[in-house]
Amino acid sequence: MRNKEAARYARWAAIVAGLIALVVASVYARRAILEARARQAAPAAVPASVQQHSAEFKFSKVEQDHTLFTIRASQATQYKDQSRSLLQDVWITIYGREGLRNDNIHTRQCSYEPKSGDILCEGDVQIDIQGANPASGKPSDKSLHVETKNLSFNRESGEASTSEPIAFRFPEGQGHAVGVNYSTRDSTVRLLHSVEVNFTPSDHTGGLPVTATGSSVELRHNDHTTILNGPALVKQGDRELSAEKITIELDSEFRARHALAEGNPVIRSASAGGQFTVSADQFQGFLTPAGWLERILADGHITGSRQTPAGTDHFSTAHVEFSMQLQHNLVKDMTARGGVTLEAHQPGESHQLRTDSLLVTFASGARPDEQHIDTAKTLSPATIETKTNEDTTTLQAKKFNAQFSPTGRLEKLFGHSGVQVRRDAGKAPPQVSTSTELVATFNPTGEWATFDQTGNVHFQQADHQATAARAHMVRATDTISLDGSPVLTDPASRTTVASVTINQKSGQINGTGGIVSTYLAAGDSGSSVNLGSGPAHITAESLSGVTTSGHVTYIGHARLWQGESVLDADQIDVWRDDKKLQATGHVDAVFPQASGQFGNPAGKPSASSQGPVLWKIHAPVLTYWSDQGKAQLEGGVTASSEQGQMDSRTLDVFLASASAPSGQGHGPTQLTRALALADVVVRQGGRRGVAEQAEYTAADGKFVLSGGQPTLIDAASDTTTGRSLTFFVANDTILVDSQEGSRTLTKHRIEK
Repeated sequence: MRNKEAARYARWAAIVAGLIALVVASVYARRAILEARARQAAPAAVPASVQQHSAEFKFSKVEQDHTLFTIRASQATQYKDQSRSLLQDVWITIYGREGLRNDNIHTRQCSYEPKSGDILCEGDVQIDIQGANPASGKPSDKSLHVETKNLSFNRESGEASTSEPIAFRFPEGQGHAVGVNYSTRDSTVRLLHSVEVNFTPSDHTGGLPVTATGSSVELRHNDHTTILNGPALVKQGDRELSAEKITIELDSEFRARHALAEGNPVIRSASAGGQFTVSADQFQGFLTPAGWLERILADGHITGSRQTPAGTDHFSTAHVEFSMQLQHNLVKDMTARGGVTLEAHQPGESHQLRTDSLLVTFASGARPDEQHIDTAKTLSPATIETKTNEDTTTLQAKKFNAQFSPTGRLEKLFGHSGVQVRRDAGKAPPQVSTSTELVATFNPTGEWATFDQTGNVHFQQADHQATAARAHMVRATDTISLDGSPVLTDPASRTTVASVTINQKSGQINGTGGIVSTYLAAGDSGSSVNLGSGPAHITAESLSGVTTSGHVTYIGHARLWQGESVLDADQIDVWRDDKKLQATGHVDAVFPQASGQFGNPAGKPSASSQGPVLWKIHAPVLTYWSDQGKAQLEGGVTASSEQGQMDSRTLDVFLASASAPSGQGHGPTQLTRALALADVVVRQGGRRGVAEQAEYTAADGKFVLSGGQPTLIDAASDTTTGRSLTFFVANDTILVDSQEGSRTLTKHRIEK
C-alpha cells in the first residue's frame, strides 16, 4: 500500500463519515430534536369546551376525553343563509391524541362551513409547530415557523392542507416547499413537493452550510420517524449524498438516534484534487442523544472510486462500519468485511489489496479537522499486489498490519504466518520466497523499499531453491540476502554458506563464509563435475555466480574432491550448462589410476600393483570438460606418480569410468591417458627423456616421446634417440622408431 493510497482511503472514510453525519445531524437530528423540545415553549392549552359567544367563536374536537384541537376566533359573522360564517383572528391549536402537541395555526380571516366542517383561510397563514414537555409541562423554547396561504382545515378529519408554496424557518436554518398537509389524528406533517432546507454552519455540520432537497418530507410524530423522499439530495460544500429515501428514527424524547439512506444511495465529492464516489445498497448512521454520530454502517454491494490527475482508485466490499469520535464528526476506526478489494491505478503502476476483513484506525492530524490513517490490519488472509511496467510483486499472508507516519505516509507493513513474496519480471521464471514473518519498509513515494523475512525462509526460482533463517530484500538493488545457515539447491548441486546475496533480475549470486557445495554424480543428473565416482564436493571462502547461466566461481582456498580425485586452487569455476570447470592459481590435482590395469610384456609385476596409482599434477590453470572426460593444464605443468614424472608447458589428461560389476552402474573414474606438449621432460626411475610431446597410456603403462628430437638418457648417461621413443614402465623395455622408420628394441636393460 502506498502512502497516497492510504491517504485516499483515509479521506474516503472521512468523507463517508462527514456526509452521513451531515444527513443525520443537519437534516433530521435538528428537526427531531426541535420537535421534541418545542413542547415546552407554547402557551398553556386552551381549556376544551363546546360553547359559542356573540363576540367569540370556539370549537374543540374531543375523543375519549382528549382534546385533539381547538378552533378559536375573536369574532364570528354568520350570514343570513346560515351556510357559512366568517371568522376573524383565527387560531387553531392542535394537541394531538396524547396531548403532547401544542401547535398553532394563525390567520386573520377564514370562511367556516358548519355543515361540512371545512375552514378555508385564503389569506396569509402562519403555523408554529412545537411540542409540549410532558415532564415539566413547560413549552419548548424552539419551534418550526411556517408561512403559507390558502390553507384549508376540516373540523371532522382534523387535517390542514394547502397546495400553495410555503416558507419555513427554525433555529438552525430555513427552507421552502410547495404544499403542506398536517393530520392532527396521527400528528403527521407532510411537505408535499419541491422541498429544500438550508442549514446554517455549526459543529454538527462541520462548520459548512448544508442544503437538503427532496420531492417530499414526512414528519411522523407518533411513529417517531422523519422521512425525506427522493430523489433526495444533501449537499455540504463539494460533497453530496443522494438516495431515493432517507429515514430518521427518533427516541422517546424525539432526538435523532438512527438514520437510514436507501434506494441507490451515492456519496459524491468533487474538488480540485479529484472526484470521489461511493455507493451501497444502504447507509446507516447511529447517533448519541446529544446528536453526534456514534457509528456509520454501509451495507450491500459497496463500491467506491476516486479519480485524480495522478490516477484512479477503486474500493469494493460487502459491509463497512465506521466508529466515530464523538463531538468531532471524525472517524475513529473503520471495519470492512466481505470481499474487500482496494485498487489504485496510475500511469505505469497499480496496487491492489484483497482480503475478507480489514480494520483501519485513524489518528488526528496537525489541525483538529484533519485525520490520517494510523494503522491498517487485515483480519483474514490477504493478498497485496503491485504492478509496474517492469515487474509484479505479490504479497500474501494470513494477516497484515500496516503502520503510517504522522503525515499519513505508509512506513511499515508486517506480515504474520504463511508469508509469501512473489516477483514476476518479464519472461523470467517467477521468484517466490516464503517465511513465517515479514517486515516491509516504504520510501517517500510509497513504493516498498525493503522486505525482511524471518522464520523458515524458502526462496525458489524455477528449479533453483534456497533456505535460510532470514532474508533481506532491497528494491533499489533488486537483491535478496540470506543468512542463518542458508542452503542453495538445484537439480545438480547443493551449497551451504554463511551468507549469500542473489540479484533477482540478473540471477547473480555472491556468498561468503564456509562455502560447501555438493554436485551430484554424473549418473544421477549429468553433472558438470565428473572427476571421480560419487558426488563431487567443493569448499571455498566465497563464491559468485549466475543462476541463469549456471556459472559459479569458488574463491579462496578452493578445494574439490570426488572419489579419489582431488583438486586444490585459488579459484575454481564451474559451468553447469557447458559441463565444464576450471581451476586457476596454484592448481594441485590428484587423479587415480588403478594398478594392474596396464600391460606387462615381460611378466614382471609392478611394486604398486596391489594398490592405486595416484597422479599428482601442479599447474597454474586446469580446465576440465566432463562430457569429454578431458582435463587441460597450462602454464607449466608437472605431473608425477609411481609410474614417473612429466614436465611440460601443457598437459591433457583423459579420464574415464572403469567398468563395474553387472548391475552396479559406473565404476570409479580413472586417468586413462595423459598427453604432454612443448618442452616435455619425462623422468622415470634413473632415466630422463626429452621431446616436444609425450603420451602416457595407463592401459599398458607406457610413455611415448615424439616431436623434435626425442632423446632418452639413462643413469649411465647413455642416450637413445629416434623419431619416437617408447618405454614400458613395467618391464623397463624401450622401443625406438629410427629416422629410417625401422623399429629396434634396445639392446640393454635399464638399471634401477
